[in-house]
Amino acid sequence: MSDDGIDVTELLAAIDAGERLLLLDVRNERDFAAWRIGGRREPDALNVPYFRFLEEADAIVPRLPRGVPLVTVCAHGGSSALVSALLREHGIVARNLVGGMAAYGAHLSPVRVPTPVAERRFEIWQVQRVARGCLSYVVVSGGAAVVVDPSRHVERYEAFVAARNARIELVIDTHVHADHVSGGATLAARNRAAYFVGVADGWPIGGAVAALPAGGSFWLRRDDAPPLELRMIATPGHTPEGHAVLVAGRWLLSGDTLLVDGVGRPDLGAHALEWGRDLYRTITQRLAWLPDETVVLPAHTAAPPDVGAHDVIATSLGEVRGLPELTLPSADTFARAIAALVGPAPEAYAQIVVRNRDPEPIPPELADEWELGPNQCAARPGAAAAPETR
Repeated sequence: MSDDGIDVTELLAAIDAGERLLLLDVRNERDFAAWRIGGRREPDALNVPYFRFLEEADAIVPRLPRGVPLVTVCAHGGSSALVSALLREHGIVARNLVGGMAAYGAHLSPVRVPTPVAERRFEIWQVQRVARGCLSYVVVSGGAAVVVDPSRHVERYEAFVAARNARIELVIDTHVHADHVSGGATLAARNRAAYFVGVADGWPIGGAVAALPAGGSFWLRRDDAPPLELRMIATPGHTPEGHAVLVAGRWLLSGDTLLVDGVGRPDLGAHALEWGRDLYRTITQRLAWLPDETVVLPAHTAAPPDVGAHDVIATSLGEVRGLPELTLPSADTFARAIAALVGPAPEAYAQIVVRNRDPEPIPPELADEWELGPNQCAARPGAAAAPETR
């Protein structure tokens, strides 16, 4: 990057490394309060709306700190670039976040999930969308790849898979997402790959969807590598059509059924108690046969502390089974307890669900608007009235 610009990758690396800097956010107070840049550490931030710089620059600039580098931030990088230039004219070290919050919101960071040496015939990559708390996955084996829960920025998955010398054979959405526009159907169509998302009664899906094979498993077969099993497990609860993907019998891509320290909120379809009971039965019965050491890789996270070893966001099935809500004696008491942990879902979620159930192109500006802020898909113990995503 140039001396006067910094991109999202470099900024997040600096924040995570604990480098001393100050984010000068020039958006209005409401937008700043609703959604801020974060990392594994909480960066220092100051909010001074752009219009105030226009009106009071001579009064504001002298009060800004000069002993720490500033990074200016706005919605798309335009207004903050002007502020950054103004500050440099006054001798303040300042760089502008290129692309602003829109670039931050779209940023994807792939992290490899550790697997034993004996399993190096395949790779699992967790693709972290830091700003939204959305997690997608790329599984590669013998030149074949499957992408699970991709965001709408499909070209980035294509480039990543190509760099692994692989071809996308299958795209899976673990469920119909409500917090972000899925790239699943688009990515599959662009790469002539099969596309799978579950179907439930009264919850129809538009477009071409691959049928689940007999036995409930997809197999990655390509080149001379042994075939890799992706076992599909129906997990109704967060949504009625949800599925988890069990890779090689040990790594569970759990969608929003299981999260690192919570479960997916079951209220996003206006059936909180009914779906909550299904969620309880899914966790305590449908997944009961899986061992405690099964690695849970969720589709969403809520906060930087969720990041664990090797920078991967994961937990064990045994840890999830220890959640206090799952010790409750019945599906009814569980459903009521989970319903008490969540607040109202963002208004845009209903519109996103409609689009994801029947994928049609939408203007990028509208998708940006729908996806503002962190996801609100989870029900986390101790987080009453503070939801997460779907």
